[in-house]
Amino acid sequence: MSASAYGRLPIPHLTPELMSLVKSGVVYSLGVDFQEGMLTPGAAMKSYSIAPHLRHDDESAIEPASAAAETIRMSIHVGTHIDALCHIAEKQDSAGNPASDGEPRLYNGLGATLPARECVTSAGQRHLSIERMPPIIMRGLLLDVAACKGVEMLPPAYAIGADDIRGALKKQGSDIGENTAVLVRTGTYRLLRAGDPIYRDAQAGLNLDAAQFLVAQGMTLVGADNMAVEAMPPMDHSVHRFLLVHNGITHVENLNLDELAEASCYEFLLIIAPLKLSGATGSWVNPLAIA
Repeated sequence: MSASAYGRLPIPHLTPELMSLVKSGVVYSLGVDFQEGMLTPGAAMKSYSIAPHLRHDDESAIEPASAAAETIRMSIHVGTHIDALCHIAEKQDSAGNPASDGEPRLYNGLGATLPARECVTSAGQRHLSIERMPPIIMRGLLLDVAACKGVEMLPPAYAIGADDIRGALKKQGSDIGENTAVLVRTGTYRLLRAGDPIYRDAQAGLNLDAAQFLVAQGMTLVGADNMAVEAMPPMDHSVHRFLLVHNGITHVENLNLDELAEASCYEFLLIIAPLKLSGATGSWVNPLAIA
């Protein structure tokens, strides 16, 4: 499959090769439950909240039926979601090097960037916002790094390196290959369910070396059962910058990978349909793995 106009994502096409990934037909939901007050990446992000604004015992204009409806309020980057390529920019100097006093620039094709200030209006982002992202239908690969290390959960802030990735691939008997979505399990999803701030403040996840190795192996989408895919601290978003800004490879964050791991389901058909939210930097999703 050739690359689509949206970064490195393949053009959605259900090929015989992809269909062959479905052996038993078991469907795994990889999304988390949205709960009142759930953890967010920081104070600037609003947590999930829900409030009824129409109740069944309210006076109804559709007698003898009645209706109920709610208002939901939260930031895009809460719960299971996918990042648009406009979500992260890199501050660069005039030579294109990272610089804290540089100009924020966005992905604009391999080897090219665009000034972020030129890409936003009061109606949101104009460049590679989420409504531009196609449906995702591709090969998925679970990398259970926690199991490979012989633990239920990686230690806080553990930086998964390229050697850890190689070890997980070898133990599982897996390979990455072209146009593969790699979903990394750290075992820390249980911290999100418990509301433990370690999930936010000391994230086990990929380091830059691991991200570079995965791209070299053919990965075109990455996800994880943590809040940022990458290890934090440090908070410099080096993996985000490498993948989103320099390679057009997006992230799926806050995944529930435990059922896949319990079933030792390492290869599957992955389906993700982002919402068409005009001008948004991401979308809430409930990814499906079909094995």
